[in-house]
Amino acid sequence: MPSTFRSRRLGAELRDIRDRSGISSEVVAKEMGFSRPKLTRIEQGEVKVSKNDLKALLHLYGVDDSERVNHYIEAARDAHKSGWWKAYQDSLPRSYTDFISLETEATEIKNFQPILIPGLFQTEAYTRAVIQANPTVIPPAGIDELVKIRRERQAVLEREQPPRVWAIIGESAIRQAIGGAQVMRDQLARLEMLTEYPNVVIQVLPHSAGAHAGLNGAFVIFGLPKDPDVVSVENMTGTLYMERPGERQSYGEAFDHLRAAALSPVDSLALIQRVASDMKE
Repeated sequence: MPSTFRSRRLGAELRDIRDRSGISSEVVAKEMGFSRPKLTRIEQGEVKVSKNDLKALLHLYGVDDSERVNHYIEAARDAHKSGWWKAYQDSLPRSYTDFISLETEATEIKNFQPILIPGLFQTEAYTRAVIQANPTVIPPAGIDELVKIRRERQAVLEREQPPRVWAIIGESAIRQAIGGAQVMRDQLARLEMLTEYPNVVIQVLPHSAGAHAGLNGAFVIFGLPKDPDVVSVENMTGTLYMERPGERQSYGEAFDHLRAAALSPVDSLALIQRVASDMKE
């Protein structure tokens, strides 16, 4: 059974609880009748832990508070669930399926993109141009499948209870004619349409803002309904996920500073419209 972001998070929490309890893996394995490799796989999120085993583990670690126990039972129940992206797991990097999982589960998404239009907002032609621009990082799924996946991701904006998406986009992202002028005009038209969505806020960070809190690059903050926020930072070869309280706080504060430095949603829309009007072949 492939691991998921949630199963690995649950496993890491169980390992942390065990470490704090001071009980060695050898003692746990003996008390539970596990082999040590099985305990390791549980703590790495690679195997599903049964409800009875989970309750016994927590009791062994001194966790008997019913509310906490129920929290972990519910987490274990959901840990290995996968959504529509399961069909692509063999052809996509695990970091990308983790990203899709978080994006689908989130109730709030805060996205800072200094040089690209956020994936949830991209047109098909824009997505294709972005992927083709760097063929060295195209996974086995191939371009057509990646474009299809990006389109399926965007369904979260249309669902009955969509996430609240707050995007701060650098001025460079709306001026760079990715795919050519017509592709970019269509992309800017889609941004204009998305500003009408009640769950979407778009701000443009203008060049005139100068030095700002996002100079280190793009990031996404996923606000989850049952768990602490997760910060995603993408680089050339993969994606980093940050969950420590200090990391979440730092990125949250950076987003707040960027939001204050960016144009208002009304002024951002006006700039998007001007850029689209001025864009020529």
